[in-house]
Amino acid sequence: MTINYDEKRSFYRMSVDCHIEFSEEGSSDKYKGDGKNLSATGVKFITDHKLTEGQEINVTVHPVIQTVTPLTAKAKVMRVVKDEDNGKYIVGLSLEQVV
Repeated sequence: MTINYDEKRSFYRMSVDCHIEFSEEGSSDKYKGDGKNLSATGVKFITDHKLTEGQEINVTVHPVIQTVTPLTAKAKVMRVVKDEDNGKYIVGLSLEQVV
């Protein structure tokens, strides 16, 4: 079966409505975000907490549907863009290792 979509990425991105919980590598402090899309190798979310490109974090994606198991992974921050309209950060992650 062939999937036809305009984006030329290796994996299809699907829109998601989920909660994100993350911590910076080596820290026990937890932060929250709102998931926007998910693919086999990455996650895009919005958060109040500023991250830095190249930073490694631990992330858990909590689906809204309780019967779906959360996804926990070690990830690398690939992109951070500040949304000037609301002061939040749009973060793109590469999933490095699912745990």
